[in-house]
Amino acid sequence: MGGEKIEREHFIILGGGIAGLTAAYELLRRGQRVTVIEKGAAVGGLARTFVRDGFRFDLGGHRFHSNNPAVVDWLEDLLGDDLLTVPRTSRIKLNGRFVNYPLTFPDAFTAFPPGQAAGMGASYFLARFAPRQRPERSFEDWVVRRFGRQMYRRFFQPYTEKVWGISGSQLSAEWAAQRIGLPSMWQTIRHALRPDDMPPATAVTQFYYPRYGFGMIPQALARQILARDGRILTQAAPRRITPTADGFRLLLDNGDSLYSDELIATIPLPALLDALPPENGRAPAFSLNYRGLICLFLALDRPQVTPDNWTYFPDPALIFGRTHEPKNWSPHMVPDNNCTSLCVEIFASPHEPVWQWPEERIAAKAIEQLSNLGWIRPREVCGQWLLRLPHAYPIYDLGYQTRLREVHAYLSQWPRLHLLGRTGS
Repeated sequence: MGGEKIEREHFIILGGGIAGLTAAYELLRRGQRVTVIEKGAAVGGLARTFVRDGFRFDLGGHRFHSNNPAVVDWLEDLLGDDLLTVPRTSRIKLNGRFVNYPLTFPDAFTAFPPGQAAGMGASYFLARFAPRQRPERSFEDWVVRRFGRQMYRRFFQPYTEKVWGISGSQLSAEWAAQRIGLPSMWQTIRHALRPDDMPPATAVTQFYYPRYGFGMIPQALARQILARDGRILTQAAPRRITPTADGFRLLLDNGDSLYSDELIATIPLPALLDALPPENGRAPAFSLNYRGLICLFLALDRPQVTPDNWTYFPDPALIFGRTHEPKNWSPHMVPDNNCTSLCVEIFASPHEPVWQWPEERIAAKAIEQLSNLGWIRPREVCGQWLLRLPHAYPIYDLGYQTRLREVHAYLSQWPRLHLLGRTGS
């Protein structure tokens, strides 16, 4: 900074997930004052690690990967020797067999009977060379343009619609561009032939993972924040946010009142808009739907179920859509090497029937189906726990980007308000 003095300001950060804690840590390293406000009883959000009887479970499998060496160095500095490098092994169950996932060549065709495979190949070339007749608005448009309609119907559509609970024609094309790492069949083939080329984030062959679960990252950040005299207020949320000439005054739902020079919001935008006073201009209507997640954690009296990190199940007859085996991420996720565990992920939202089932019924159904797959025996289950997460994933449906731009334009009247993170921006 060439000796330039940096004025010390007070930042309030709404939300104690990874994004909010990272922002707090970096601001404190630069000499600022920081207060983090978290609605839950503990920081971490969906990056927490659930611990019972020596078994450790993430709330859905989380991995870390970056092609930016500075970002990797940052995490290594934070966790030290507790940051492991893990080979990635992921498969999807198609037509009664497990094939590599994300899509690889030739599994894209050999997973299907010859007639279907030929049809997918013809559909791909038709899509590849056909003139564009309409813009790519939806997830379906984006995939069909790059892979063909038959590949969309048989490979992409079943799992995507199971995860999100809506038609692929209602999901935004921008989401597809972010999440599908191999944007055409030709690039899929080229990546198979030249795997040393830098792959997209969704196609990496290894990733970083904390020794005792992903929750080590928010825990380490929280320790660093407190060690630098930052504040973390849990079980607190903003009831009212009043902009002033040089900052913001916050009234929390516990009755406390705080003042900040700068405000960083990582909380869902509807919650932020509700806390801002209407007299500062009428806020635009902004709907953000969420997909819920039920995590069934099973402790198992056997050394291993599969070699996979994740396994994906598009079959609508199965209650679950994905499993992950924590021991395959780190051996320290289980109490000893003679046992293992599974996180069984059930994609559902509060309005759906399965969400209303009692825990015992959900567990019994999932265990029955896992047994029918030949994965486990019911008597091997030596512990089970269940968590319902109603706001696990924001749904980026059609029109989301337009609504988001309107909200950003409205919030730009307060230059000291900053948006950050998946749900905040």
